[in-house]
Amino acid sequence: MAPAVPYRRRRSRTRSDNSPHEHHAMNTTLLKILPRLVLWATTSVMAFGAFVLPASSASATVPPVPVPATDNTAQPIDPAQPDPAQADPAQVEIVQSWALAPAGSLDPSQAGNRPELSYSAQPGDLIDDAVTLFNYGNVQMVFRVYATDALNNAEGQFDLLPGDKVPTAAGSWVTVGQEKIVVPAGKQVTIPVKIAIPADAAPGDHVGAILASNSSPSIGESGQTVNLDRRTGTRLYIRVGGALAPELAVADVLTTYHQALNPLGGSATVTYRVENRGNVRLGGHVTGTVAGPLGLGRRTITLPDIPELLPGSALTVTARVADVSALMVAFTAISITPTGAADLGTITGSNGTDTTFAPPLALLLALLALVFGLLAWRAVQRHRAADLSLRTAAPDISQPGRESEPQPA
Repeated sequence: MAPAVPYRRRRSRTRSDNSPHEHHAMNTTLLKILPRLVLWATTSVMAFGAFVLPASSASATVPPVPVPATDNTAQPIDPAQPDPAQADPAQVEIVQSWALAPAGSLDPSQAGNRPELSYSAQPGDLIDDAVTLFNYGNVQMVFRVYATDALNNAEGQFDLLPGDKVPTAAGSWVTVGQEKIVVPAGKQVTIPVKIAIPADAAPGDHVGAILASNSSPSIGESGQTVNLDRRTGTRLYIRVGGALAPELAVADVLTTYHQALNPLGGSATVTYRVENRGNVRLGGHVTGTVAGPLGLGRRTITLPDIPELLPGSALTVTARVADVSALMVAFTAISITPTGAADLGTITGSNGTDTTFAPPLALLLALLALVFGLLAWRAVQRHRAADLSLRTAAPDISQPGRESEPQPA
């Protein structure tokens, strides 16, 4: 700051006369003071500006382009983690994690939220709802949000159509408000969905899912570039009103008996098929036994519970049973009790049976060998007896014979 010009207060005196000399002296004084006043005013203004305003360069700023799916109320899943934007990009581990849940879920991993999209509807109904997509990672991600059909895989587990397959059942009833979504790190977005129940929808359970998938290139086992499609979502259950017919049946029971070194027993392989012949999704508790005639040698089979099977689905189960008695015949019985439909009351179970030949083969072979041995021994004995008989009946020609003499009369 420049030194301020000292301010001096002068007291003026009034004169009654204005002589030319006095005017000349006043003008001379003003000419001397005016440059100092200008310098003092300029310096003061510059000093005041330097004191009040910080030094900076003028620049024009352009507001950033709005990023879709931002939500100022959403917080990163773990606020204690360091902010990747403030760290060295070369040292930050990229985390990609997300979840899709029914709208209203603050955090899908916490209890008390909507676990799935579940509705009771009538043919022709229109359902309006929404899902929320959470980006738990530390990078912005692009998602495809879509609906698809559900099914049971070969193990009976809940599964979905591949991403490139067009749904034809419950998934085709869903319209997603926005299919392509960009979600910044640590943010969330809510997407409206509409579900139109067809007027000719059959009564019973119709199952699908709404998914959020992210595709990214990856290196395959042979070194080729493949497109990796990772997806997660929420299940969709729609029960259309009408006549409900829960039915879980056991079919195609087949028992195969396996011989063992133990002459009195072996093992068996039991295969059966569980079919959901009704229009309601059902699971089941299965029990089974293998026994001989009159229930002798009964063995209980330890069987897994049947997971929830969708209407029209089936599951083939194979179980190994040890220490099955070889009693010539084995009787197998499989029973199933449906589960998962308490709101429908008591559901009649189903039974399946099979009969198979379970011979004690080792024992039979031993008996057969004994019989052959006995027959052989008897044959030898008979041969020896016959030979002895022949020797006893034959004449002795080993000594010279004599002529017979006539007998006296």
